[in-house]
Amino acid sequence: MYRKVLAALFLMFVSVFALSAQSDEWYWNQPISKIDFNGLKNVKKSDLNGVVSSYIDSPFTDEVYNDILDRLYSLEFFEDITPYAKHASSDKSDVLLVFEVVERPTIKDINFLGNHKIRNGELRETIKNKTSDIYIESKVLIDERLIRNFYLKKGYNASYVTHSIEETPEGIIINFEISEGSSSVIREIQFSGNTIVSSRALKRKLALKEVGLFKDGAYQPSTMEQDKQTIIKYYQEHGYADANILDVKIDTTFNEEKQRDELTVLFVIQEGAQYTYSGLRISGNEVFSEKELLKNKKLKEGQIYNGTKFQEDLQNIQSVYHENGYMMNEFYTVPVKDSDRHEISYDITIKEHSRSHIENIIVKGNTKTKDFVIKREIPIEPGDTFSNDKIINGMRNLMNLRYFSSIVPEAKQGTEENLVDLIFSVEEQSTSSVQFGLTFSGATEQAGSALPISLFAKLENSNLFGEGRTIAAATTIATGEQSIDFSYSQNWIGKYPIAFHSAISFSHAKTASLVNFWSPNLELVQNRYYMSYHDWSTTFSTGLSRRWTPDYAVITLAGGLSTSLQRNVFDESVYVPVETTVSSYANRWGVSNSVYGSLSIDNRDLNYDPTKGWFLNERVTWYGLIPNLEKEFFMRSDTKLEGYLKLIDLPVTENWSFKLVLAGYTGLSTIIPVQNGINTKNALYIDGLINGRGWSEAYSDATGLAMLSNRLELRIPIVPGIVGIDGFWDAAAVTPKLQDMKNLGIDDFYYSFGPGIRFLIPQLPLHLLFAWRYRVEDGKPKFADQPFNFVLSFNIVNY
Repeated sequence: MYRKVLAALFLMFVSVFALSAQSDEWYWNQPISKIDFNGLKNVKKSDLNGVVSSYIDSPFTDEVYNDILDRLYSLEFFEDITPYAKHASSDKSDVLLVFEVVERPTIKDINFLGNHKIRNGELRETIKNKTSDIYIESKVLIDERLIRNFYLKKGYNASYVTHSIEETPEGIIINFEISEGSSSVIREIQFSGNTIVSSRALKRKLALKEVGLFKDGAYQPSTMEQDKQTIIKYYQEHGYADANILDVKIDTTFNEEKQRDELTVLFVIQEGAQYTYSGLRISGNEVFSEKELLKNKKLKEGQIYNGTKFQEDLQNIQSVYHENGYMMNEFYTVPVKDSDRHEISYDITIKEHSRSHIENIIVKGNTKTKDFVIKREIPIEPGDTFSNDKIINGMRNLMNLRYFSSIVPEAKQGTEENLVDLIFSVEEQSTSSVQFGLTFSGATEQAGSALPISLFAKLENSNLFGEGRTIAAATTIATGEQSIDFSYSQNWIGKYPIAFHSAISFSHAKTASLVNFWSPNLELVQNRYYMSYHDWSTTFSTGLSRRWTPDYAVITLAGGLSTSLQRNVFDESVYVPVETTVSSYANRWGVSNSVYGSLSIDNRDLNYDPTKGWFLNERVTWYGLIPNLEKEFFMRSDTKLEGYLKLIDLPVTENWSFKLVLAGYTGLSTIIPVQNGINTKNALYIDGLINGRGWSEAYSDATGLAMLSNRLELRIPIVPGIVGIDGFWDAAAVTPKLQDMKNLGIDDFYYSFGPGIRFLIPQLPLHLLFAWRYRVEDGKPKFADQPFNFVLSFNIVNY
């Protein structure tokens, strides 16, 4: 009602304005050129732009106005919003929409009263509200529940939490008033009726634990219910279909010394007999045959019954229908037990309905990212048949954007029986990053005193204005090398998944090159003496790529062009470089161009931190486009193959599983020179940072026109999306020519292995490695004189 009154007042105000301007209802259907806010104090305008910017250039209608107002009120930042409109330009052809807002007060302080067992710091980490946040009553009530749940987790089952507020000119003071009560801990867990499974084995399955040196033993009633189901599930996985928890008896003793209740918990178990599975019978299926429905079944006839595998088989049957758009089917499952033969089977009756179609696609939780940026990544539209595969592909596409920390899809009944609303609830994460650190600059031994260490810094916003655009600036500073780079990219052009990128870089390097030297006996020496020179260059690159997203992979076809201006500064009257490519740009600006094309097929579940799937990429680059102007003409080919296999996925807690992922990579790079050879800096080499990690000094010995790089990693995510540990093994080799690859032996490779720490945050793509290095001589490993090396690398994501 309040909003309707506001809407009526707004229309009256605009009408009066329109009459005074002698332009009757001028605002209707005029484009909105700008939306502005007056009265902002604590709320950032940038937080609001992501909400309203999608309406810019839209015709001003009553529906658009109400939609904007609803969105602004849903943020709960404002107590009052008063809108008005005026002409945005002198020709009065567009609308400037202004919202006069009254902000809610901010939180000045948060106090905790009555907490004697739990520290204030722990409670502050538990709640969501912080000082200086906008005060929203509903969020404070959520914090009440969070504090209460925290106490329950610690075993304070009689705890109670309320809050009160104090209004001051500086803001709101929130006082959480806590009644802790006494805590309850589990002194002992016992079982009766278990003859098949030992008490020790059952204890290991429970989330509840006995109090001990490293366990708080907190008693939580909700966890008790979970543990009862865990016990039943464990028995049913081993064939005991009749297993049940008859009772849970709790004996309580108050410990005066520790002022807490100590519990003895007794689970009374009925095991029953062990059953053999004798199959299932399906009726009512007309769309799919029984063979099609059971093609992925895991539980076979004659096996010991496993309740978990049977449920997976039932879900697979339902998935066959869901993947083909049959969302409204009904499934009725009836167990049939033969108590004499100890066999169990199931009768499944399916009531089929017509296919479901998407009525609406709704996005929730996005305050910065615009709706169209999200919806365009979902390969399904209103009117399409519902498809699980397409939703999964959409999830993968959205996660690969790295704009969101959480994406939850949900299907709800639409306005009619076979219509479905598809809802994506997202939780945004920061897309602005500051990266800095140390890395290897690529300096060589010939470069003289230049240290092979560089300072690296990068600023990036990967979701500029919430429109899916990326802008970045980076710099590298070292004693022998300096560079600065600017780049821009976007993943879509209009309604098409065509990515565009462009970049410009400026660099300077003090490097070295072999020079011709005539000995006193007039012998030409070309492999011993070096000169140092300054290499100045500017490079501009641009490219386009087109993506296709069939169910099995993401296919990307790309191409681009790069143009460089280069100048080498040295004394030509003293030095004559061996490499003509160095002398060609002596004290003058020269141009070099390259053009590339690539094709990739990406089957990974995620491109940033995959756990399964594979990736294949072939890129061919041609250097040199203008005869008589450019000095280098050659072709480079880069072939990359990645594979990922999840070896272990064991649930440990409700929110964390122990995972072990095997990752493999093979890369083959080759260069085919056309004329005059190539510059040394364009040759292939083991850098010790990406290829042959740890072998940074191998540059001088391992440079050529063909390189094979292999690596294996065992990855363990410790905190998903944050940090993980891994073990790695690398093997890399370089040969002078591609033809020499066929003669490679194990003694030609540079090997390294060791542990590593991998940061999984997109804004901090660091990989810290401890590398032990060795070569193979006479069939035996020979470690380097200094076998251990610390390597600071980066998580390189291949696309």
